[in-house]
Amino acid sequence: MNHREGDFLLLRLSAVPSTLRTMWESPQQLWRRLKLGREEFLQRVLTTLIVDGDPPQWNAPRTPSEQGIRFLRLLDVLAHGDELRAQAAPDPEVFVDEYLLPKLQEAAMNGWPDWAVLWPDRAWVIELKTEPGSHRADQLPYYLRLAAAAHPSCRVDVTYITGPLTKPAPALGDGQRYSHLQWIQVLPLVHDVWGNDERPEVRGYVEAARTVIENLTLLRPTEQRRAITGMLPTVPIPAEDPKPTTELQDIPTPATPVTSDATSEDGLLALAQATAADGRQRGTGATSPADLELLRDTARTLIGTLPDDDVTRYVMPWLWKAGSTTGRALTAEGDEFGYELRFSRYKTVQVKP
Repeated sequence: MNHREGDFLLLRLSAVPSTLRTMWESPQQLWRRLKLGREEFLQRVLTTLIVDGDPPQWNAPRTPSEQGIRFLRLLDVLAHGDELRAQAAPDPEVFVDEYLLPKLQEAAMNGWPDWAVLWPDRAWVIELKTEPGSHRADQLPYYLRLAAAAHPSCRVDVTYITGPLTKPAPALGDGQRYSHLQWIQVLPLVHDVWGNDERPEVRGYVEAARTVIENLTLLRPTEQRRAITGMLPTVPIPAEDPKPTTELQDIPTPATPVTSDATSEDGLLALAQATAADGRQRGTGATSPADLELLRDTARTLIGTLPDDDVTRYVMPWLWKAGSTTGRALTAEGDEFGYELRFSRYKTVQVKP
């Protein structure tokens, strides 16, 4: 067994089988509960259908349901036009929502494609977009590079699913394929697989996907959210750990209070300063892992601009991951996605001048 096969075996063994729930959270309640953009909402809706139950946390392997496998096979044929090969291929055993592709340089960012479907000899990376403005010219070439490094003995495919959008294809290496689909092409697959499902919760998710896809060019994201939920998006209030930490306690209180918008620069710095003052761990969340990593780096940069003797330099912004560290999530996003940005105070300077 080579290294890559061993990695895939570990992923397969850790993939949680999809299980049927009695009732799912409604799409309307999902969007009311979390401050999701339209892209994240549509991704969460389809992921729920694919796994036939509670969607997994980020970068957590799951086994697709039978319907999910059928959808992925149909999507594979639509993307690559090789129906006979797709029919003969083994079922995808590992499906990952928000798949971590590790960075290759310390100063670089990790790659976080929205979906990954994995076989022992193939890695299929899928990026989902609903807003033309979120397209980044360097994103897909970067994913191809990272996927090739992460899966050196595998064929690598990248599929880009967008609204109406015309962009040049990325350059491909040996054993790589690229396909660009539009949501209007994907919607019939959703209806084909789940359209006759009589469960009311499934019908609700199919209808939510249809409503979003058919209105991509007609409604702005905030209008779409209001049409589905009946409410406008709100700014989440950062949660705090009610238990005091055992870290350094004799640092004076800074004057800056914690603001309600914890993801703005002022909000991030306020969280760090409040933690420096009382030693209590704080957190804030994001609805994509790439955004969360950016918030972490921004927070560290902001602390680095403070005077050399500023007590906030004792605070380290870091990413909390469910299962790899102790404790519970402090934010709704951390509880949902398994990742959040934490601020912890230490006895020594963490962000050095």
